[in-house]
Amino acid sequence: MPIAPIQGTAAVFGDHVSADSMLPARHSFLPPDQMAEQVLMDVGPEANRKVRTHPVIVAGDAFGYGTGRESPSRALRAAGVRAVIARSFSRLFFRNALNNGIVVIQCPALAAMSVQDGDPVTIALEEGKVHWNGQSFDFPPMSGVVSEIVAAGDLISYGRALLAKSASSGAGA
Repeated sequence: MPIAPIQGTAAVFGDHVSADSMLPARHSFLPPDQMAEQVLMDVGPEANRKVRTHPVIVAGDAFGYGTGRESPSRALRAAGVRAVIARSFSRLFFRNALNNGIVVIQCPALAAMSVQDGDPVTIALEEGKVHWNGQSFDFPPMSGVVSEIVAAGDLISYGRALLAKSASSGAGA
């Protein structure tokens, strides 16, 4: 199943944005729309506004470090974030984001550029390229199960599709 490119504007953050600052534990059990209202509020109201109006985050080192809770990724998705491009990620955040349907791309070359809030960004997932300001930046293309999860929208949708496929192929046996 082909994966459509992601197009959107950038919300730029620096190094070491912790998962705890994305969504503190006290907000972890809120409904998604209320999580979106709280996402990055510990960084400041401007950070919350940025992430809710720009679907692509561009960040520096260690994005999402700290807690292994899945709620920061759920909050970003509820806020409308479709992709995060960073120099490096916490491995737990990386996986939690993918599980929640957020494309996560490690692209140090783009992270080193002077991307500004609101700059248009296009992510061609199947090509393994990020396009910004007339330039292209390579990243390792997604493969296997990861691309299938992204194509399905999130891990739960992917699992449901697998179960439905298994049920339909087993029905005729």
